[in-house]
Amino acid sequence: MFRFRFETLLTTRRHAEDCLQKELSVARRMLAAEQDALREKKNARRRCLQDLRRQQRKSFRVSDMLLYGAYLQRLDRDIEAQQKRVTGAERQANQKRQALIAALKKRKILEKLKESDQENYLKALAERERKFIDEVAARSYSTARPV
Repeated sequence: MFRFRFETLLTTRRHAEDCLQKELSVARRMLAAEQDALREKKNARRRCLQDLRRQQRKSFRVSDMLLYGAYLQRLDRDIEAQQKRVTGAERQANQKRQALIAALKKRKILEKLKESDQENYLKALAERERKFIDEVAARSYSTARPV
């Protein structure tokens, strides 16, 4: 019966790969959430600018302009901060992806080694079986042959 000498290591690598896959999934979800938040902030800014233009067409009050200006500045700061969070989430997702790729390569190396070892084991087993059959045939031939 074939037993791979590094089976526990292979099992550990598979488990590590599964964990990294889950971490990458979480990182991608977080990135998507940050991107959605950025998109929402940009949409809020766009809507605010549209409202401001509408207000300017109707009536022009300085107090309204000051409020809109302050709100737009706040939105610009929020958008900038959110863009930094998106960049951080992208960096995190890329790091997780690279770690997963490295783990995948390590596992595949062990699996190829296992396949090679198993193939060598089967060849050796077939050779022993062939030698045994040859020996049995030679003995039966020598006992069956008249002297």
